[in-house]
Amino acid sequence: MNREMADAFEAKEKLLKELGWSENPFVKDLRTSDPEGFRKYYCPFEAQGILERLAFDAKACLLYGPKGVGKTSALYYVMFSLPENEFETYFFKEPPKSMTALALETGFVTEGGFVDSLFELLGKKRERKVSRADVVRMLKKRNKKVVFFVDEAHLNEEMQMEWKYLLDDVPNLRIVLSSLGSDFPDSLMHLIGEGNVLQRRGFNDEEMKRIISHRISAVGGSGMRPFSDSYLKGMLTEKNLLSPRYVFDELNLHLASIAGGKNRQAMYVGDSIVEAVMAEGSEEKLSKSNAEWWVQLSPSQRSILELLIKNREGMTLAEIMDSTKLQENTSFNALYQLRGEDEAEKKRKPEVPFPLVEVETKLVGGRKRNIYRVEPKVRSIFTMT
Repeated sequence: MNREMADAFEAKEKLLKELGWSENPFVKDLRTSDPEGFRKYYCPFEAQGILERLAFDAKACLLYGPKGVGKTSALYYVMFSLPENEFETYFFKEPPKSMTALALETGFVTEGGFVDSLFELLGKKRERKVSRADVVRMLKKRNKKVVFFVDEAHLNEEMQMEWKYLLDDVPNLRIVLSSLGSDFPDSLMHLIGEGNVLQRRGFNDEEMKRIISHRISAVGGSGMRPFSDSYLKGMLTEKNLLSPRYVFDELNLHLASIAGGKNRQAMYVGDSIVEAVMAEGSEEKLSKSNAEWWVQLSPSQRSILELLIKNREGMTLAEIMDSTKLQENTSFNALYQLRGEDEAEKKRKPEVPFPLVEVETKLVGGRKRNIYRVEPKVRSIFTMT
């Protein structure tokens, strides 16, 4: 390991020690690999409501909302939290295509050998299809309450009424659905009940701060340290509030800036903090003395703007991502704000002379590409030293 890389890792370890954190809390996506760890790091909202409803014998629940808001994570949290002595759980990443597929995915029957074992049990001749009646009989034989967690439930309309029929016929069955919307057959929605339909479209500032604080406490920290109120106010933009993942990208970049002591180009792979630590891309340094508003920009905004100032010909999104090592969502969001298209961001930072970046569509390699450049009047503010 060269000295520069060693310095980056040492800076990370020093920062974690100063914060009292056992590890970086913003890289956890445990789900099936570590149920206990997942429950420790995950901050429940609708998940807690679903758990309470199942505890008091709700037959079914529906959680709906756009992609990325945490529906799948909520289902995993509920599944990991149910007492094993009372519940038997099965998770479908998308609805099974048929009753036969359901029986196979749950392990009630096995491919190849399932025909003999299942239909011998049911006293039938060898067949190739599992019916709803067969599944009902198998479910009724279970000694516990059976819970089906069905993610992306909107993907198979044919199964939607099957869920309703199974719930009607199996007293010990519970079903938790997640979906992009609530457009399901009326009879299924009536069975679920209005009080068991939950929605998540994004997060507000306080909810996201609660998620951040929960993560920090999971690794031994407390409160929001080292994230100041002013930093959080600027970082928690409307787009970032769609998903904790967007926020975690920004937090990791900010931690890297703290650990490295300066904004340097990301050059390390495999560790979210070290990956974001900025390396000196050039001997030239950018003078920001004429831009008092610079400190109001988020770390990702500053990283991209400085890069574009040094590249007068402009850069594509792919080139920006390659140079900064920022995630696509983070890069796109920062460029959207730098172009002055985020009205909420402009209101939060009236001193910043948005737009700072302009975009032009050009043919690059035979394809149309957006080329991002710094606005000429903004570029003139900065000098190289």
